[in-house]
Amino acid sequence: MTAARAYVATADPIVIGAMHSPFAPDFLLAVACCRWPPSEERVAAIRNAASNVADWDGLPHIVKRHRLIGLATHGIRSAGIALPPSVVDELAARSGRYKRHRLILIAETVRLQNVLVAGRISVIVLKGVALEQLAYTELAAKQTRDIDLLVSPERAEEAWQLIEREGYKLSVPAKQLNRMQRRALITYGREIELVHPQTGMRVELQWRAADNPLLLKGVDARAATQTVSLSESAVVRTLASEDLFAYLCVHGARHTWARLKWLADLNALLVSTNADIEHLYRHAYKIGAGLCAGQGLLLCQQIFGLKLPPSLVEGLGGDKRCRRLVDIAIAALTAPRTSSDRNRGIREVAREIRYQFLLGQGLRFYATQCWVACIGTADIVRLPLPRPLHFLYPLLRLPLWLWRRIKLASSPPHLRPG
Repeated sequence: MTAARAYVATADPIVIGAMHSPFAPDFLLAVACCRWPPSEERVAAIRNAASNVADWDGLPHIVKRHRLIGLATHGIRSAGIALPPSVVDELAARSGRYKRHRLILIAETVRLQNVLVAGRISVIVLKGVALEQLAYTELAAKQTRDIDLLVSPERAEEAWQLIEREGYKLSVPAKQLNRMQRRALITYGREIELVHPQTGMRVELQWRAADNPLLLKGVDARAATQTVSLSESAVVRTLASEDLFAYLCVHGARHTWARLKWLADLNALLVSTNADIEHLYRHAYKIGAGLCAGQGLLLCQQIFGLKLPPSLVEGLGGDKRCRRLVDIAIAALTAPRTSSDRNRGIREVAREIRYQFLLGQGLRFYATQCWVACIGTADIVRLPLPRPLHFLYPLLRLPLWLWRRIKLASSPPHLRPG
């Protein structure tokens, strides 16, 4: 029986059964630090996990790999764990850098939201500081890398231009795109990344909440929202509770929950808001995200001991697809590093494509997923075609990918992605 299946049967968090778990001691310590809210039980779990760590040199890597600097430093400090000086210094340096980054992040999130609103563009702040406030409230626990903004596809190009006027430069999928490439990207893609050259602040501008729209039906820039106060003068709009839960599950599932922070944020949100988990799951199922939500809930149960309604435990635990998704996510969570499109071989890419097909159900979903898989943003960037020739992109998908791999293999080693 796999770890996931065994857990559904026992309903104990992995930190209790650490001796029998497939997880490394330093990973279990990170898990214990991610449990929320702060409590004596959390402190005991952290101390118990720390007692099994023989080599502390791996902890900074775990913290960096899963982006847990806030939760890790808070948890270790609250439990009074004595770390080697070199580890203390490294974590303290990262914590200090992130606290400074966070202050800029809050101010810039509010500012950019207001810039778009002033341009009469409806915008929703996804995750980031809004989620941190809802899930953790009391400290900089959630480590946020960038600002995620959701606008409508019809206003995406205008929003893109407004953010560029604020000093941001396009970073992903390319440094520069012409007008034809921009329009094709908005038609077939879902997001871009822009970076401010002076501050290093990153913005992910999204115009679709998911690659496959059938996973989050109705979740867009016109969806219901809630207001989140970050301070007396700083207010942002994010998705209403039901759609926010579904979005977080789809986002995590899309990335195989490869970073522990995504799961920790979901768990903290459910616990801190005393959420009606069964209601949230039914809503996610209704809008197409049932399997993603089931995967996320079972992972929260297994990793953090989240209490689920008995009906959900029975239903999700008996779903072979959900159990398979949980197993895949656990493998991704415990992998030494996250994967990159640029350094994966054809087997890894094929495995990733197959996995994305597991996240939904029905002929319409599978047909749409085939279309998503057949058009890549890298192809649009490297081979811009006029609109009448866009039908060629699916036919060119594999040849263009193979050409990129050949070019990568022939480049000098020091220029290849790590």
